[in-house]
Amino acid sequence: MPCWAKGTELDSRAIATRARARQLRLGVLLLALFPVLAVAKDSFRIEYFTIRGSTASDLRADLKRLGPVGETGIRGDAYTEYRIAWKFSMNFKDGSCRARDAGVDLDVRMLLPRWEQSPEVPSELVQTWDRFSAVLREHEDGHHRIAVAAAKEVRRKLGKRTRAASCEALKVKLDDTVNTVLREYRKKQADFDADTDFGRKQTSGML
Repeated sequence: MPCWAKGTELDSRAIATRARARQLRLGVLLLALFPVLAVAKDSFRIEYFTIRGSTASDLRADLKRLGPVGETGIRGDAYTEYRIAWKFSMNFKDGSCRARDAGVDLDVRMLLPRWEQSPEVPSELVQTWDRFSAVLREHEDGHHRIAVAAAKEVRRKLGKRTRAASCEALKVKLDDTVNTVLREYRKKQADFDADTDFGRKQTSGML
């Protein structure tokens, strides 16, 4: 007798800034209960919000005013969220339930600032912005890579031949397995921020 099981985790990360200290903070959102796509796939997209200004102080003020707000309520310079959704079929036969046809989706959305420059801005500020935005992207790319690794590990775990005495017990077992992986990779995300001081090491003194 076949049946299906599914689960979803959303992990959102925001680089946030306090204007006076010019420090980066990380906001983390963990949600569930998003619909699972029918076909396992990976997707990645970048979206931009526009800032304006002719001085570093102007840019910082616009980032503070217009930057994305995470679920923690902290406004950020950049924002990345990823969704890992999984499902598998189960078939009860000959006294045991077996899992098969596992599918894992990874959806990553990155939101970055885009500066609308006026012709009179000094070249030094353009160079400063280019360095600053490159560091923001580098930091967010780090979280993206960890998300990709997490989805890959979930696929590996669900791809193993697993059985249990009942399909209910099998679903609990496999969901626990996935959640163990997700906890491990949430820690990797936190360790990444600890190692980079949430990006402060690279952006100190830029804006």
